[in-house]
Amino acid sequence: MPPNPGSFEINPLFARPGEATVRPKFALDQESMLPETAYQVVHDEAMLDGNARLNLATFVGTWMDPMASKLYAEAFDKNMIDKDEYRETAAIEERCWRILARLWNALDPDHTIGTSTLGSSEACMLGALAFKRRWQEARRAAGKPTDKPNIVMSSAVQVCWEKFANYFDVEPRFVPISEDHKTLDGCNLASYDGNHRCHRPDNLMPPAVPADL
Repeated sequence: MPPNPGSFEINPLFARPGEATVRPKFALDQESMLPETAYQVVHDEAMLDGNARLNLATFVGTWMDPMASKLYAEAFDKNMIDKDEYRETAAIEERCWRILARLWNALDPDHTIGTSTLGSSEACMLGALAFKRRWQEARRAAGKPTDKPNIVMSSAVQVCWEKFANYFDVEPRFVPISEDHKTLDGCNLASYDGNHRCHRPDNLMPPAVPADL
């Protein structure tokens, strides 16, 4: 009998006596599963993933110091959004964003406001949205329209910037790359410029170089 695509079979080697060996794949079963069996099922499926250490295309580190891994594990059960309950962790977060503010040459690192994010894409969205808001405020103060912002970026830009333009109603303007200009180095930039909001160099992840502010 062919397997039901809506269920999965548990290797009898790992199922305990009396446990069901067939479980629904997309719904909760009426019967509970032993923690050891559930672990083995997920563990075995995840084994089919690629080896993270060999993923040279990723934007994140593929190795972490054991002490850093230990700290992560100790914070698994903390709801980081609750700053009142986890004040010391929140204070550590604040120190981290001030460290980054200095790294990125912020004008006033000691009073910089930042936040942690789930990943670099979310950080790019928030950073670019902040640029858009600053651009709008500056334009309004100058009596100029704010209805047609755009962002100038390399055609080789990471996809999160295209998502930003789509989600937050910003026109993307792509500068083609070439053998002579493999990055957004400013060559012929004026032909793409206009009612711009910012330039997004393709060798940096956070948004950079605010324009006409």
